[in-house]
Amino acid sequence: MGLLSAFAALLLLGIAAGQGPEKPNIVFLLTDDQDVKLNSMHVQPKLKKYMLDEGLFFENAFVTHPVCCPSRSSTLTGKYTHNHHTYENNVEHGCNAQSWRDGNEAKTMGAYMHNAGYNTGFFGKYLNNYALKGSGMNVSHVPEGWDTWFALQGNSRFYDYTVSNNGVAEHHGSNYSEDYFTDVIKRQAVSFIKNATTGGVCTQPFFMYIATPAPHRPATPAPQYADHFSNETAPRTPSYGFKPDDKHWIISKGTPQMDNTTIKTVDELCLDRWRTLLSVDDLLEDVVMALTAGNVINTTYIVYNSDHGYHLGQFNQQGEKRQPYDEDIRVPLIVRGPGVAKGATTEHIGLNIDLSPTFIELAGGKVPADMDGRSLKPVIHNKVETWRNDFLVEYWGEGNPCMGTLDPKAPEQVFLHDCHNNTFVNLRTMSTDDDSSFILVFPDDSAPMNADHANDEEYYDLTKDHWQMRNTVSNLIDTQRAAYYNRLKKYMACSGQEACNLPPIGH
Repeated sequence: MGLLSAFAALLLLGIAAGQGPEKPNIVFLLTDDQDVKLNSMHVQPKLKKYMLDEGLFFENAFVTHPVCCPSRSSTLTGKYTHNHHTYENNVEHGCNAQSWRDGNEAKTMGAYMHNAGYNTGFFGKYLNNYALKGSGMNVSHVPEGWDTWFALQGNSRFYDYTVSNNGVAEHHGSNYSEDYFTDVIKRQAVSFIKNATTGGVCTQPFFMYIATPAPHRPATPAPQYADHFSNETAPRTPSYGFKPDDKHWIISKGTPQMDNTTIKTVDELCLDRWRTLLSVDDLLEDVVMALTAGNVINTTYIVYNSDHGYHLGQFNQQGEKRQPYDEDIRVPLIVRGPGVAKGATTEHIGLNIDLSPTFIELAGGKVPADMDGRSLKPVIHNKVETWRNDFLVEYWGEGNPCMGTLDPKAPEQVFLHDCHNNTFVNLRTMSTDDDSSFILVFPDDSAPMNADHANDEEYYDLTKDHWQMRNTVSNLIDTQRAAYYNRLKKYMACSGQEACNLPPIGH
């Protein structure tokens, strides 16, 4: 056998053995509204089996914006909200607006991964206003970079919805076996993997983004899980039902004290959220089985994350997000794959703005200079020298007049959850000697924010007040407050790799 023939034979043997292309495959699974501080992951045994036991758990994973569309925009672009300009969930403030399509859509993880030679697929919820009336586009629009596109029109639903199936409208009804959305995208994702690994051969690396509707409202469980956890309640944390008088006005004055009716409502919502996560567990298992059957499980990174957290009765607030506290900004983040230690944890901070840079670097590319996040590759491979110990959270309040929710299960209960002056920034610090939140609150939702125009401040030392129950900003000495304030201003004005990755405090 000649030298070239022998080389060709070895190459074919490598492919047949499931080694696949040189670049790793990447599967990104994003849930919707999944908390970590309230321990929602405890109801997911398959998440433990396939992710926590097989990979790296980020004990300090956060989002930089606690609501869907701006956070997802940050995940897609690797940018803080003040740089991608999707400030709120409505088109008027950037959510799937023409400004998003003109300025950001060609520079998302999908486009970068496609340009890196990946076969890309998107399955699930994209942005809240995708293809809705008023967004200036319909389901025929497939964002740049996605080779396979199966995206929900609008916000999270489990039944009675429309998807864009590669630019063609596909309508679904209320039949569980055919239409339950988590299961539908599960089947789509498994089919994508099977097509990419036909006969155990993967000739082109693939990148998948799977975005489930769970556990977002309406949190409709699959019928086989509808009665699970019936004897449980929402977690009764120290801050549950606690109505403080020292926080910004929506928390201190915005909602009547929870009573038996609202407590029951929160409990029912919590249990339904957990029930929907059981279907996410099934999705995860089927994806892992498909990767295993396709002989690519050992050359594939799987990343599990949520777009933000959630509160369920904390500070007397019913089920929602939109606040600067850890319940709303902490999220699950788990990574498994080549070179990742099994059953490991890390205290290094991981952010949603880090995901696009991470995927690009894992694919062999260079992180674009205009991305604000940084690649987590050195963290997941345990090769970190120095790392951040603080970051920025931003939120622009929605509603003028304010937004209230009438819960269909308790229509007499008005729940005020947002307003234009529920606008804030949070410098969240996590260093060896400082675990704190320094928060500025603003009188309206003007963008950009100006730190000098804040009309309220909050400070929490989480080493002493883990549940952020008492605002102790008045106890800060002037030099401490000035240091937090000045660092926060730098983050609020930053743009790009160099400016947004400030030297860690103490270095």
